[in-house]
Amino acid sequence: MAPLFTTLPLFFGHLSGGLVVLCVIPYAIRVYQNKIHPNLTSWILWVIIGLTLFLTYKSSGAGANIWPAVFGFTNPLLITIIAIRRQGKLERPNNLEIICFVFCLVSLGLWWQVHQNKDLAQYALYLAIIADACAAIPTINFVWSQPYGDRPFAWGFFGFAYGLSVFAITEYTFANFVLPTYMFFGSMLVTFPLAKYRWKNHIPLKEWI
Repeated sequence: MAPLFTTLPLFFGHLSGGLVVLCVIPYAIRVYQNKIHPNLTSWILWVIIGLTLFLTYKSSGAGANIWPAVFGFTNPLLITIIAIRRQGKLERPNNLEIICFVFCLVSLGLWWQVHQNKDLAQYALYLAIIADACAAIPTINFVWSQPYGDRPFAWGFFGFAYGLSVFAITEYTFANFVLPTYMFFGSMLVTFPLAKYRWKNHIPLKEWI
């Protein structure tokens, strides 16, 4: 029997990754039903940044806690594909989104140069997180100004699921903790105004999902 301190991180890594996968299902359904209209430019950015985060997080020494980062890439890819099929058009990116594209390319280029050096790869991870935060700003502005335009369940569930991955960490470095911590608090920043609006207006729970 494997020691508990080796099996628990593996368990939480797979649990976190599995929950991250599940959280996209209701969101994808609502996008397909045209009940949620994601900004395609932002979600395409998240696809690129998600790939960057996965590659740099893996190079930074992630182990069992890598699974949420994997699905942090595949989830926005799925949403983007569905949204493009339903909307059939792309909005012109604004200046902030263009800056995010630049950050993405710089981060990928940096990763390519340092991915074999774990001590340097963490800096590519930090750059990718900054790019992800920039991409999130339009969504955060949207949900705080128009909380009826999105739904809180998937965002909150994603943050909780990603947060669980801290228990999968076996190598206690700042680089390993920064991504799940950022994802948790970033998701809660989106979830809070959506949930507050529905609670205040006594909106049925089915409209939270």
